[in-house]
Amino acid sequence: MIRTSNTVNAISSIFCEATKEVLEASTGKEITYAKTIQKIPAIHLRPEIGCFVLFSGDYSGLMIINFSSEAAMSIYRSSMMFMGLPEDELCLEYTADEVVDNIGEMINQIIGKVRRGVEMQYGLVSSNTQPKAIALTTSIILTIDAQEVDKELCRRLSFKVDGHSFHIELSLEKTEFISLDGSDIHARAKVPKREVTNVNLDDYMAEAQAAVDEEKKADAAAQQPAAPSQPSEFDNGALDFEALLKANK
Repeated sequence: MIRTSNTVNAISSIFCEATKEVLEASTGKEITYAKTIQKIPAIHLRPEIGCFVLFSGDYSGLMIINFSSEAAMSIYRSSMMFMGLPEDELCLEYTADEVVDNIGEMINQIIGKVRRGVEMQYGLVSSNTQPKAIALTTSIILTIDAQEVDKELCRRLSFKVDGHSFHIELSLEKTEFISLDGSDIHARAKVPKREVTNVNLDDYMAEAQAAVDEEKKADAAAQQPAAPSQPSEFDNGALDFEALLKANK
């Protein structure tokens, strides 16, 4: 039986990071996401704004992002003002075309970053459709066109902006990424983080200062003049001629 959980969870992590980076860069707002990934039986477009995009190629799937009206307006208004538009010229209703189009463009950037991330980590490529964002009053179930759609391949990822929630719902075809050399491909793809919880801060600072001091001494030695510019002001007996000759060899 294909063990798919590690693969879909690893890709979900890429979606989390890509969404955070794109939205923070576009809005100037802090975007947070829950460290918990939820298994769900199916994915839905949900009120108030839902956006979906299909991707296919070496791997295939469907991503949906659902925004509450408050989250959608926060992202729309923040991104517009971040680009320099005056606040009094912005839309006030989340159903406005400008808001929906802005959300669609954000999703296009997110899925592009996800695809580049997957290609960088796993060497697999895919293409995507143009994201479609719509204002909704009821939920709609969407499925991907695949031979086998397994319930465990559906995930929900939770985000917040300005205290307002929005969610990614992700569905993948039944697949598992496996390294040719048999190693854990997902662990290898992770960027190691520096652990500082068990470090003695005093020792760390002392080591850092010692390194700086050594570097200063080395710089001072390298910059020491070979001979004084005004010999009459110095006592020649105090000069170490042998050291100077060695330095100039």
